Amino acid sequence: MEAGPHRGNHLMLKRIATAAAVLLLLTSAQAMAVGKGTSTFSIQLGNGTADLAAPSGAGYITSFAVSEIEPKIEWSHQMKDDYALNIGFGIGMFSETNKPGTAASPGSPDLETKVKSFFVRIGGDRVVKVGDRAVLYFGPGFEYWSGKYEYDGGSFTENSESATRISLSGRIGGTMLLTESVGFTCNVGRKLGTASMKWDGAEATWNPSSTDASGGITFIFGGN
Repeated sequence: MEAGPHRGNHLMLKRIATAAAVLLLLTSAQAMAVGKGTSTFSIQLGNGTADLAAPSGAGYITSFAVSEIEPKIEWSHQMKDDYALNIGFGIGMFSETNKPGTAASPGSPDLETKVKSFFVRIGGDRVVKVGDRAVLYFGPGFEYWSGKYEYDGGSFTENSESATRISLSGRIGGTMLLTESVGFTCNVGRKLGTASMKWDGAEATWNPSSTDASGGITFIFGGN
């Protein structure tokens, strides 16, 4: 009569023990190897800013900015125990669709704007180990960015010239160890630079500033 309840309790205890073993395995990963010779490769998704210019009438162009989604990859190598060189490359994307309302003329088309860009960043980070499974990094860098937009207004389309931006950027971030060689990294940064565009003889130059952030999976190689 008691075989059923006892069997159920046994299965419950077995499941609890299995779950506890898995949790122990996940939390008992070896300490992160941090030191001279450590390299990381990360795949991240973030946000940034596209700095562009468009015709403003009377033969001039004027600047404007839109947000971007930025997939990127980054390689970092520790030259010293507490200092790493990093190189990153990414692309930027923005898309906007404007649909006509009741005040628009009948048959008015949707208006679409798309932005495409790419960027390269080179920097140096101070690296600080926090416990056995986390690393804090922060430092300056230089970024080169270039982008353009496409506008489709139905009967009117416009493809812009490329705008370029060179920025001094600073960032702070951290990496959390998930396994011995895989972690999650995230960072936030601030940049200040100079941008320019030339279009049909007109030229615009300006000094934009913006904030960016990204996060993703990082793979750890070498080290102590």
